[in-house]
Amino acid sequence: MNNLSYHLSEIIKENINAINAIRAKTLLIPLKPNFELKLRWEANINKTYWGLTLADNPLSKVQMTKILSNPLPKKLKDSEKEVISYIQTLIYIRENWTASNKLITTKDVLDIYDLSCKSVFGSTANYYKSKEELVAKILTFIESGKENPVIQAGLLQIEIIKLSPFENGTGRVARLLSHLILSKYGYDLRGLLVLEDYYREDLSSLREATETIEKYKNATKWLEYFTLGVKKGMEKVLENILHKNNASASLWRLSNRQKLIMEKLENPNIKITNREVAKMFAVSQITASRDLSKMVNLGILLPHGKGRSVYYTK
Repeated sequence: MNNLSYHLSEIIKENINAINAIRAKTLLIPLKPNFELKLRWEANINKTYWGLTLADNPLSKVQMTKILSNPLPKKLKDSEKEVISYIQTLIYIRENWTASNKLITTKDVLDIYDLSCKSVFGSTANYYKSKEELVAKILTFIESGKENPVIQAGLLQIEIIKLSPFENGTGRVARLLSHLILSKYGYDLRGLLVLEDYYREDLSSLREATETIEKYKNATKWLEYFTLGVKKGMEKVLENILHKNNASASLWRLSNRQKLIMEKLENPNIKITNREVAKMFAVSQITASRDLSKMVNLGILLPHGKGRSVYYTK
């Protein structure tokens, strides 16, 4: 199997620049914990509803919300199982992959299928095994590159769709895997980014973008479509936060020292430790730790490792 070729067109570059700017602005806005939880609940409902309409699930958003808000009946219909499975997969991704430094394995891909699809479609282990080696090549191709995580997410989604390693549910798994990549690198905006409505509201554009893969044997047009969707989704998140949020942004403004730390990390290959920050600014390691912890909580730095070996990247 040959991985898809692509080039970073001006459209893709413009979308990525806009995405980075919106992300930085959004993650610097403070959110009250209860407000953030409410927004994430709404986002997960929208991801689930729009994602499952792509799979022809007949339930309305009101019906799905009711299922997720009340005790579950002893016996569920397949359409109801899909709802539970989809949102549980989103929660799993949020809890296990946010700011993770783990590499995605073929088992992780199968786990996403099992969480999101197995309750309805059953086990696909034998069929998946026949394509597992090709899935491994896709993952190596995606994660060995130095592209922006949004590009990685778009490529992983379309490569999985192209390979179709599951008898059923491949599109669903592929979309969830793109969320996993975005969550892993902090591009899901605290779990608030919704892409499924972008796909569903204009099926013609989705189909055209997907068809360009076979037509041109190239992923450039698809990535133009995908990055535009991420940009639009982020714009909605920012607008929603600004419209509804009442927290005081002044409490979360970066200090000059914290801004200098961000400048230091502009190079994507640079990492920094607590001790280096303390030495750089002649402050105690406790002060350095407070700076770094604040920036992690804002989602603009990612921690790696544990204990004394912890280091941070942008």
